[in-house]
Parts: sequence; C-alpha cells; structure tokens
Amino acid sequence: MTQTVDFSPYAFEDGLNAESLQYFFVWCARQSVSDIHIQGGNHLVVGHQGRLRQASPFVLADDTWSKLLDELFNPELRSTVRGGRPLDRAMQLDGDIKQRYGLERGERLRFRCNFVQATAGRLDTTVALTMRIIPSDIPDLTKMGLEEELFEALLPPNGLGLIGGITGSGKSTQLAAIYRYCLDNDPDRKVTTIEDPIEFVLGRSGDVLLPTQLQIIRDVGTYAEGIRADLRRAPSIIGVGEMRDLETLQAALLAGQVGHLCLSTLHIHSPGEAIPRCLTMVPSEMREAAASDMLNVLQYVIVQKLLRTTDGKRQAVREYIIFDDALRAKLGSMPYTQWGRHIDDIIRLEQRRFADQAWRMYQAGRIDRRELLVAMSASQLRELEQRTN
Repeated sequence: MTQTVDFSPYAFEDGLNAESLQYFFVWCARQSVSDIHIQGGNHLVVGHQGRLRQASPFVLADDTWSKLLDELFNPELRSTVRGGRPLDRAMQLDGDIKQRYGLERGERLRFRCNFVQATAGRLDTTVALTMRIIPSDIPDLTKMGLEEELFEALLPPNGLGLIGGITGSGKSTQLAAIYRYCLDNDPDRKVTTIEDPIEFVLGRSGDVLLPTQLQIIRDVGTYAEGIRADLRRAPSIIGVGEMRDLETLQAALLAGQVGHLCLSTLHIHSPGEAIPRCLTMVPSEMREAAASDMLNVLQYVIVQKLLRTTDGKRQAVREYIIFDDALRAKLGSMPYTQWGRHIDDIIRLEQRRFADQAWRMYQAGRIDRRELLVAMSASQLRELEQRTN
C-alpha cells in the first residue's frame, strides 16, 4: 500500500502580492513540489509526489493574476501571450543577507516557466503558467542507480547520445548530472549547452573552465545555429535541449561526425523509437542516408520513467541500448525500417523493459498495483503473471 504523504496549502498569511507569491515559490521547493500550476479562476495547484494538490486557500481572480504577471515578469510578456504566442522563460530567485524570499544568502532557486493563453472553466481566456522547479543541487551521477555498463558508456569521446521519455521523466536532470560528472572528473573536456530555457546552472567555483550555456532567443536563434557556433569553439561536449527539427538533427550528426560528443533529448517511449522518430524529420528521399549517418554516430539511447514508490518517493527506471560494433553490423545488414523493432526486441528478450523492472519492483513491495499498471500494458501484465505462475 502506498504511503500517504501529508500536504497542506500555503497559508498566504500576508495576503497575495508579488512578494508573497515568490515566498510561495520557495515554500514549494522546500516541500519537494515538482510543478506549480497557476491560472485565473482556479486555486494555485502543485504537483507533489506525482499527485496534483490544492496549494492555496483561495481561487485566484483573473484580473489579480494579470497584475501579478506584470509585476513578476513584465507587461510585454503578458501582451505576447495574450496575442496567441506561447512562451518559455527561466525565472531565478536569489537569497541575500536579508534571507530574501526565505532563501539563505547565496542560495539560488530556478524555475522553467511555460506561458499559454487558454480557456479555463468559465474564463474564456486566461494566462496559464506552468513552472517546473529546478533543484538547486545537481544530483550525483554515481548515486542515480545507473547500470554499470550504461554508466561506463555515458561519456564517449564523440558521437551522439539521446535521452528520452515523456515530459517530467527526469531527462534534463539526467543530462545535468552527466555534464556535472564530466566537469568534476574530466576537467580537460569543455562543456557547452544550448537550452530553451536554461534550467540547471552547471558551473561551480573551482571549475577550470566554466561551461557556457546558451539560451534560445536570448543568446542564439535556434538549436542548429547554436551547434554550428559551438563547432568553432573547441568544445568536447555539446548539450542540446531537444532534438526537435531536421536542422537540429543535421547539425548534431555533423558535430558527432567531426569529433565532438553531442547529447540531447527526445520525447519517445522506448529506445527503438529513437531512429524512426528522428527520421520523420527527414524528407523521404533522404531517409536511408540519414539512417546510415545515425547508425554510425549514435552511441546510446536511454529512455526513462519515474515510478511512485510505496514510501511516497519516486524512482527512475530505464530502458537503454548501447551501440557497439556488433549491433551496428547487425542493424546494417537489415532495412532501416526494421531497426526500431530489432532494438526493442533485444530489450524484451533480455527482460530489461519497463514492464519487467516494474514487475520486479511490485513483487518486492516497492510499488503498488496501481503504479504497476502505469508502467505496462494489460498484455504485458498477463505475460508476466503467466511467466511467474
């Protein structure tokens, strides 16, 4: 049985204004909240241990929300969103000697913010803000439960590594941990990233060379433009926020081909989906050549999920494939349209699917049946129950 985690709304004892809202943001971080959801005509709502929780005693009036948006950000942002253009922005709160917002001196808290205009309940239009809390500390890669062979494959000298999963599965956290591990253990490698927006601040006092992090729109127009600029800056590792279009894919493949390691994310559900998903960005007459380029450059594909455990926490489970010479030779001997199925078949035969891992966690009492069904299909559950019986 999953342990119930107590959660009470924030009191807002000093009323609602821009400053008290920033104290609320810090409080959310202290409560291990993952996401904050704010929109007119609704209570403030947060994501806490995989569940949505009411986080304010009041419903936020839309006109009040408009004024707060202007104070927290600027009127131009609200005008842009009201004009039908969604926006992504980063927000940062810094503590000072007065412990501003409840932060200690020198403490920093960052958020990834997404703004859209939408109909919500009785409001024909309101600005809906979703804030992802970026932890202040980057996790230690050695403590993230990575399989030994995967850990050893994460930082090859060149090529392309892809980390996949749905929104909120920890892709950005995993990448940040990889970059930070490299900076700590191989300081001769130069790290640069292109992000939309910048999430984790990677640099620390004591780094030989602080990593440079470019933000889309603010620093560079597109991911592809950022990659091409980085190729002239002697990087070892180029981090790309998302593999989202053909131009980005081509630039990332070029980076891997000419001797750099490029790491990026994809919204995929299994490692076998990675190459087919990328090839959908490519014109049909170019797909065979692009598939060959990907096969030669890809080093690994990792896809992860976060499962809610019975102690009220969450644990990452991963499916992955490492591209070694044997796998490249096998895939090269078959049509590229069959590669995805072959990769997923390897993971299935080795019993490394999400379903297999979740089943073992369920049998060990780490997750309940409801969470088990989140991690697998009904047919997979029947298969695993028959195998056990």
